[in-house]
Amino acid sequence: MEIDETIKGRRSVRRYQGRDIPDSVIKELLSLTIHAPSSMNGQPWCFIVVRAKKTKEQLVEIKNRYSPVEKQDYKADFLQMAPVIIVVCVDKQKSYDREIENGVLATANLILGAYSRGLGSVYMSAYRLGEPGISQEVRQVLDIPQDIDPITIVPLGYPDEIPEPKIVRPLEDMISYETFGRE
Repeated sequence: MEIDETIKGRRSVRRYQGRDIPDSVIKELLSLTIHAPSSMNGQPWCFIVVRAKKTKEQLVEIKNRYSPVEKQDYKADFLQMAPVIIVVCVDKQKSYDREIENGVLATANLILGAYSRGLGSVYMSAYRLGEPGISQEVRQVLDIPQDIDPITIVPLGYPDEIPEPKIVRPLEDMISYETFGRE
């Protein structure tokens, strides 16, 4: 699949078939993920591959409890149906004060790589600015040391839905030249 097609075709998928994902495919995806840019090339990533039902249930409970009011209609229950969940973490020492950016850049590679292999995924945060509780609880459930931060939770599975095509705003509405707002 061409990169343009991958970027334009990827959608958030929250329903998955019962098919398992082989470890070899997970390793292929993670090998793509580590080619993401990182602050000062620190390559701070750590990945936790979750398949256990009990762990998925705990992550669902945490995500639902810390869901902001405006997202209450979007429960995380679907995580239990994903054959695999990847939790993207970063080593603080190797992040150069760019933990979130480093984790998000790696996650972008992960979800694009997943789509290019026929897998569905959706981006979910494992942190919330101003609310350290979610990160701390994810850290506890997954036994993550204090010098490592969980950044994202990415369910993976073969899609059991075909989301509608994405409608994007006109590019012209998003571009300024030389200064903001200048056409």
